[in-house]
Amino acid sequence: MSLEVLLIPIGIAAIAAIREARSTDLCEKCKTTRIIDQTLLQEALLAMGATGLSVAEGRITGNSPYGRITFQRIGEVFLGRVDNAEDSITTDMLAALDISVGIVLQQRTVSSLQQRARDMGMVLVSQTASNGEVQLVFEQAT
Repeated sequence: MSLEVLLIPIGIAAIAAIREARSTDLCEKCKTTRIIDQTLLQEALLAMGATGLSVAEGRITGNSPYGRITFQRIGEVFLGRVDNAEDSITTDMLAALDISVGIVLQQRTVSSLQQRARDMGMVLVSQTASNGEVQLVFEQAT
């Protein structure tokens, strides 16, 4: 048996192990989010006051009111952290992010409902938002 036959699979396995180690090292001390959609994550970060976002496939970095942030997709979900900060600060940032995600999703839903109502010939009569609650009242257009 040739030495090359042994070295090629070992080399492939080593490269795969290095890539896996790098992907998890990129987000050391990260905590799991429930976010799988990178566009949603980016919109929610902007809504909560993040600036200077650098976006690449599966990775977002930038500045937030909590400090420098890093989000990395590992598997299907994004993990996130506040760089060089206590775990409690990362936890607080992720709690604020959850609220921001909820607001962005609510706005998307309201916009979708308004468009569907227009398509059906309805007119928005009133829109009430209090304490995060949205109430839409439509009437048939004449």
